[in-house]
Amino acid sequence: MKLHSLLIATLALATLHAQETSADPFREPKVGDAAAETKGPANISVCYETFSLPLAMAAKLQRELTSDADLYTRLIAAVEKQTARQESFTVLRAKSGQKATTESISEQIYPTEFEPPELPNAVGVAIVPPDVKDVPTPVPDTEKLKKAPDLGSFEGVKTPATPTSFETRNTGVVFECEPTLDMTGKIVDLRLVPDHVALVGRSSSGQGLSTVEMPVFESQRINTAAAILINQPYLLGTINRPPISKVDPDSANRVWFAFVTATLPKP
Repeated sequence: MKLHSLLIATLALATLHAQETSADPFREPKVGDAAAETKGPANISVCYETFSLPLAMAAKLQRELTSDADLYTRLIAAVEKQTARQESFTVLRAKSGQKATTESISEQIYPTEFEPPELPNAVGVAIVPPDVKDVPTPVPDTEKLKKAPDLGSFEGVKTPATPTSFETRNTGVVFECEPTLDMTGKIVDLRLVPDHVALVGRSSSGQGLSTVEMPVFESQRINTAAAILINQPYLLGTINRPPISKVDPDSANRVWFAFVTATLPKP
């Protein structure tokens, strides 16, 4: 009887231990666990790419409702056939759960506030009478007025609009991301912000001394978060240039696709 009770107790303990050690995606793995071994390295490599193609071609591909991986493969084939263009390629590695940024930029410093232009209140010519002895009140020599300089020669005393405050904007490509690997080691929770900025010219306003110039920028930006599979290209969305672009006059007829792929670096 005692032997029978002992066997039952042993089987119960073995069953409980098996339940506790079974795979649980919400359980923090410990060193030596199988889950810890499959978690993989803590570093994640994030590859960000953009492709541009004609509007009609982009709409046709989207209507086919293919998977992101298939769409990516077809875009690569279109680039090789020169029916599409690869516009950018950026790779950034980060520790899981940490934010990382890569920049390829030029700094553009420009004024944002101005002091108004100023003109002198009065411009005159001093005519000093000669110092003549025995004359109590010398009379000014008005003939000197004929030799006074023309008013046009006083242009240098005018003060134009003067910048008093400045800002800096980066032109180029800035890519910021924060990847977090889940417990299975197969899914990445990704937050990212790619930003493309180009200086395309300057605009002026005002007249005369009040004329000021300001830079004109074009920006392409995505701010999003997604859960993506390791080693699988993921379509973030479109990141088109403005319809009326000074960088690309045909921008209204082209569509940019932005893809991201997360991988685990090999040791």
